[in-house]
Amino acid sequence: MFSTEADSSNSSATIHLDGALTVHCAGELKKVLQDALDRADHVTGSFRDVTEVDVSCLQLLCSAHRTAVSRGKIFALDGKGTEALRHAVHEAGYARHTGCSNDCNNSCLWTGGEFNGKDHNDS
Repeated sequence: MFSTEADSSNSSATIHLDGALTVHCAGELKKVLQDALDRADHVTGSFRDVTEVDVSCLQLLCSAHRTAVSRGKIFALDGKGTEALRHAVHEAGYARHTGCSNDCNNSCLWTGGEFNGKDHNDS
């Protein structure tokens, strides 16, 4: 469900996420995110074949972003993700035009065309 690739210098890491990202795997996802942020300065979440996402996953991704910002690191999502992610972001009300008050470097995960409605088809 999760795999992590790090470059040889450990300055960057990519977490590959597959399958259902729900409360059932939240503990494991939290550990994977924490470990990656402990080891690397730039962490990217890559959504391969994610089929389901619930609010627990969105909360963990937000938390990882806030942790990265507080540590002077970068946490980002690779591309638009899957339809399951886009749907979850909209259903949970996470889609934003501007980041939260903690987003001092304008790197909020939920802003941009794929999440703020510019490219999303709600049908």
